[in-house]
Amino acid sequence: MNRPQISATSFKLILIFALVLIFLIPVMLIKNLVSDRKYYQNNAVSSIIEPLGGKTEIQGMVIGVPYHFNKEVTDKDGNRKTETETRYLIFAPDDYNLDISVKPYYLTRGIFKVPVFNGQINVNASFADFDYSFFDIKRSDIIEKNAVLILGFSNTKNLKSQPKLQINGQELSVSPIKYDWISPFKTSVYYNLSNLTQLKDLNLTGSIDFQGGEDIKIRPVAQNNLVKMASDWKSPSFSGGWLPYERELNENGFTAAWSIAGLSTVYPKSWYAENQFSPESFDVSFMIPIDAYKKTERSVKYALLFLIIPFLALLISELFSSTKIHPVQYCLIGFADVVFYLLLLSISEHLHFDVTYLICSVSVCLATFFYASSIFKNIKWGAMVSCVQMISYIFLYGTLQAEDYALLIGSIGLFVVVVLLMFITRKIDWYELENRV
Repeated sequence: MNRPQISATSFKLILIFALVLIFLIPVMLIKNLVSDRKYYQNNAVSSIIEPLGGKTEIQGMVIGVPYHFNKEVTDKDGNRKTETETRYLIFAPDDYNLDISVKPYYLTRGIFKVPVFNGQINVNASFADFDYSFFDIKRSDIIEKNAVLILGFSNTKNLKSQPKLQINGQELSVSPIKYDWISPFKTSVYYNLSNLTQLKDLNLTGSIDFQGGEDIKIRPVAQNNLVKMASDWKSPSFSGGWLPYERELNENGFTAAWSIAGLSTVYPKSWYAENQFSPESFDVSFMIPIDAYKKTERSVKYALLFLIIPFLALLISELFSSTKIHPVQYCLIGFADVVFYLLLLSISEHLHFDVTYLICSVSVCLATFFYASSIFKNIKWGAMVSCVQMISYIFLYGTLQAEDYALLIGSIGLFVVVVLLMFITRKIDWYELENRV
């Protein structure tokens, strides 16, 4: 009985399939290594920006007005009596204008760097009238003399100094008492309004010096919100609930402006302090233009394709040159392709990603060229394998640059590879190759 025999060509195809599966193991290890490096980067970023208050959120400013609330209670003896407690009404500004200037700079921790910033806010807000008629509260129960101004920030560490605010030209003093149970904000600074003769036609002005890192969030709270921002940062990102109605980016930085109507926010003109809302904000991110980890992670996703292509190029060269290639030699070419991603990860932590990509791709292609030329004892075949590899890296680089079209480019590129393989192998008699033992 004759045993079934496997031809050299079939064996090589099985070998390529097996090697691709085997090399996916180190590829997965590199992918995990990218995640680890991103984790270390996030820890480094947190250790830098947390002492500055983290990401800054300017949550707004409102006025809290106390009133007497009478309620009936039943004591332990069953007797009903009236108790009076102090509750608050919250009033948002009618107009809320912020003029923000931001000066970003870099801080580093080890090999990692993060954009942080100092900034100043010029505030101009107005409270035209305080209408209590909607709340069914007697005018005599309102305690306007104990009203407080509430300034909201995500973290008081974001404040570089005590904000200097004035109402109708009078300097406001910070309250020694915290009213956190009435504040609609995460963290608040409170100002006494006891010096005001009445709560009407209030014009609030002042400046706030702040600091933070990576991102500024701004929450519109008024009936009419106008925010302007200027910075010398060249690559901002605008996101969140509202986009600027005008923006200008140039080599000197950017300017942007938002105009937001109160009807598009969750805040009414006034509300009971017990009411809670889930407000939106808009964001300005001070991004690092190139994230090497992100691009390395995306490049590793294409590793399967870029393992198959060099192996197929070797196989085709072997068929046409009639040179037998040992499985160890296939493995060494595969290792070179895997090491490309490791080099890309490690060197991009120190150099610009584009320069790193050029260094890594040229180095691997040159190594493949000299090694393949030595295997085939012919520069022509070494050049062909190396050129296939270089074209693959050029294609991968284009895919990384065009993030929005990555799927389209990838699918078209794969189709082109299949068509080229069909064209190159169109005259090969596979049955004749199968008959070779």
